[in-house]
Amino acid sequence: FLCLCQQVGQMQILRRQITNELNYSCRFDSKHLAAALENLNKAILADIEAHYQNPTLPYPKEDNTLLYEITAYLEAAGIHNPLNKIYITTKRLPYFPTVNFLFLISQFPKLQYNRNLGNV
Repeated sequence: FLCLCQQVGQMQILRRQITNELNYSCRFDSKHLAAALENLNKAILADIEAHYQNPTLPYPKEDNTLLYEITAYLEAAGIHNPLNKIYITTKRLPYFPTVNFLFLISQFPKLQYNRNLGNV
């Protein structure tokens, strides 16, 4: 079980590094594209938040492809958080948070602080 959790953690770190590299190269190669994508993303999110605060305001319809298309561009430019992406959903497992907490506590003694790296 520990080996599986370590592999998942390493894959998550790798996904973050790839996203950061994509974001850096997009900003370096095309500052205007990166800025335009970020502003469009912020504008869309502001409109969606405004809709949830006031339901009379419009919300993008299901047949509107804007959200799907902008998502592809944001992912290609590295302007997203891959750790927040949900690929599958499952039923809520009883006591999973408790088991996860106990597993985490059991692994703490294996971690060491490295002053040169500034992280665990």
